Amino acid sequence: MSLRSALALCLPNIPRHLLPGGFDTVGDIALLTLPHAIRPQASRIGKAILSLHAHIRVVALRHGEYSGVHRLVSLQVIAGEQRLSTVHRENGLSLHLDLATCFFSTRMAEERLRVARLVQAGERVCVLCSGAGPYPLGIARHSQAREVHGIEINPAAHAHGLRNVQANNYTKKVYLHAGEAGTVLFVLNRFFDRIVIVLPRDAGSLLVAALAHLRPGGALHCYAMESQEDKSSFIEQLSTLCAAKNRRMRHVRSVRCGHCGPGVYRICHDTIIGAS
Repeated sequence: MSLRSALALCLPNIPRHLLPGGFDTVGDIALLTLPHAIRPQASRIGKAILSLHAHIRVVALRHGEYSGVHRLVSLQVIAGEQRLSTVHRENGLSLHLDLATCFFSTRMAEERLRVARLVQAGERVCVLCSGAGPYPLGIARHSQAREVHGIEINPAAHAHGLRNVQANNYTKKVYLHAGEAGTVLFVLNRFFDRIVIVLPRDAGSLLVAALAHLRPGGALHCYAMESQEDKSSFIEQLSTLCAAKNRRMRHVRSVRCGHCGPGVYRICHDTIIGAS
């Protein structure tokens, strides 16, 4: 039975078509989005979800959209334990998270694994906007990278990342740094074989710093929110920047890895950046 059908049995006085058809699960937390018309019934819906799913201990309601430099969304616990911290298991990793202070998308699990499996033995990899560490740790677990660095501007997410490195026993392979990506890359003063820019909006702001620290022939993975109409705009931007920096770009592929709204998708552009 679908979630909507099950909820309709528990809550027959709420119009069935307004009930949620699903939710995101992070650890033992269910994340819901509800139409405004039934938000006064949020607590009842949350309690019904707890009764239907034994592994869920917290139900939280999203308010608004993910925004700001730390990519956070307002969350309200509507049923269950009064917390937004949890341990989420993904691709063989245990990730300690606080959804009130850390951005995390469970829908990106398959994409994180895809990128990790592209990493070649002996590579030095850097992840910009690494959050609580799912990309660096996934790369460390599912590749033979020499070392993996992550840079995160959100102090809370960085702190959770450090905890996750310890919890998953990758202290000798994964190195996390707090601060603005361009500044940290300048201080590190090294070239990387592969750079991943996780930021899905305004990733272009990090391209100059990424190109300056990507070795000739290195791989660059960038995410962008794109509609069908502007799907080539990011590649054009990157190509123009490469030309200005005397670099040569080879577009390998564009991978659709998320649906973010009507006609809008999260796209990962895989490129190789050579010398002039």
